[in-house]
Amino acid sequence: MASIVYSEFHIGKNTALSSQINHRQKLFFSVMIAGMKSTARSLWTDFVKQHWIIYVLGMLSVAITAITQVLLPMLIGWGIDLFKGGPIPEFFLQKSQKASFEWIFFIIFINVIIMMLARSGWRITLGRTTHKSSAHYKAKIWQHARYLSRSDLNTKFTIGNLMNLSTSDVGAARFLHGFTLIGLFDVIFLGLFSLIAMFYVNWQMAIFVLIIVPILPYFIYKLTKLEMHRWEKTQEFLTKFNEQVSRAIETVRLQRLTQTGEFWKKRLEASANDYRRKRLLSIFTSFRYYPLIGLGTLFSYLVLFGVGIYQVFNNVISVGEFVAFQGFVFLLQEPLMEAGYIVSEVQKGRTSMRRLADMFNTGSDPAIKQIGEDVIAQQKVFSVQGLNLSYEDNHVLKNISFDLYESERLGILGPIGSGKSTLLEVLAGLNQNYTGDVYFNDKDIRVYSHEALRKEIVLVQQKSFLFADTVRNNICLDLEVSDSQIWEVLELACLAEDIRSFELGLDTSLGEWGINLSGGQKQRLTLARALIRSPRYLLLDDCLSAVDTVTEDRILKNLNNYLKNSTLIWVAHRRSTLKYCDQILELGHE
Repeated sequence: MASIVYSEFHIGKNTALSSQINHRQKLFFSVMIAGMKSTARSLWTDFVKQHWIIYVLGMLSVAITAITQVLLPMLIGWGIDLFKGGPIPEFFLQKSQKASFEWIFFIIFINVIIMMLARSGWRITLGRTTHKSSAHYKAKIWQHARYLSRSDLNTKFTIGNLMNLSTSDVGAARFLHGFTLIGLFDVIFLGLFSLIAMFYVNWQMAIFVLIIVPILPYFIYKLTKLEMHRWEKTQEFLTKFNEQVSRAIETVRLQRLTQTGEFWKKRLEASANDYRRKRLLSIFTSFRYYPLIGLGTLFSYLVLFGVGIYQVFNNVISVGEFVAFQGFVFLLQEPLMEAGYIVSEVQKGRTSMRRLADMFNTGSDPAIKQIGEDVIAQQKVFSVQGLNLSYEDNHVLKNISFDLYESERLGILGPIGSGKSTLLEVLAGLNQNYTGDVYFNDKDIRVYSHEALRKEIVLVQQKSFLFADTVRNNICLDLEVSDSQIWEVLELACLAEDIRSFELGLDTSLGEWGINLSGGQKQRLTLARALIRSPRYLLLDDCLSAVDTVTEDRILKNLNNYLKNSTLIWVAHRRSTLKYCDQILELGHE
């Protein structure tokens, strides 16, 4: 027997075809991978570039809001000085004190209106991009996950990890595209304009008030490192916890049989409490920003009242200027508080963005992603010659050869571990790590695109997969079909009577993994899902193993009559299951 060759694009004996396909695929994947490398920064900048007009308008809205906020205490201060006889700009001086006050009041009114409009502006622009980015990354996760290799999905990007990426990580990353930027722009503009106003009123008092501000960044930096470390640990544990929950739901029937439900309950409760403690520790770390910034603000107010009142009594500044200065210190408190929030959100968002970038940088399975040909039906459907497949030193398939023509039935027998399911994966185009020749409709099966094969070949596996949705949606998936068509395939799968016994019929909701159905009902429902697609080529991987022999016989008879023009390949442990087959291939025999 020929030794196995581990090659993604091996095309058997046809050297010219092999060279052509290899060159095309390697070129395609080299371009794809080169443009696929992502970092947290590149993910962020790519999204911002796509919506740059919205970000410019949002930034201008925040800047205008900051200007109006700073103008308000200055206008109030000038209004006070108008009555106290203090200095005010000539712009506000009118023929009488009343006219001057009315003019100042009118300017305050216009200022407040502009402030409200500007706030609405950044909510409409930057606020909405937060939600847009969430939809963007969830769609990107799906688009990438659907092309990941099986090994990556089983190890690196398990169900728990994908759930965590699409919920918690996207939830943290999305703020970097909207609300966190609002806070950042607010810190820049409101902080800058407040400082300018403070130095404009009295530069000496401004220096006294701000003397503690340079000390704060050191403590913020130390706190940021601690928070980032705890957030990463929390996210890693959440992934593991999601996996535990998924396994608990999947094995609930086994738990009932083995009376291990209490063990799983305690295990999940312990994990939930561990996650709660880690999450609270991360949250409490974030809360430390507020007293830290608050101490700086408290110090500024103490200095303001100590120095400011002294300067008012000594006529260095007016009462209006002192009141305005209080307003500036109050406004400065907002960006100082936001600075802690921004640092916290940026660190969490960057951590989550790195996790997302790690997924997007993971290469796709070439067999799934490749650009290939469409399927054109021929008389000879499958031609397999000298097929060998091994996993390390374990030879699963050895020198398999057969031909299968249109509308024929092929039965595959063999003991557990003889390679029956692996052979179906090869015939479905899901496993290309083999040597030998596998032709599908007179062409090497590896020249077809994965999408074209999925449209033509329907594989029903032994382990049923059902969604937590209605019976109707589990059968239809992406198809739009009538209820009469659904009932027809349920009759063929001998499941119609069971579904009618449910109070809501086709609208009955199934639990996670179809937990409220028996094993045989799950298998028959997945068979109905396959039949609704009117498959030309149907591969059945012992998908009636949990069905009793009487019901199985009825289903086999229905399939044989209903799919007269379809090509069927059946895998079974019982020879009686294959009584309608034209030929039987027995594996596990030398």
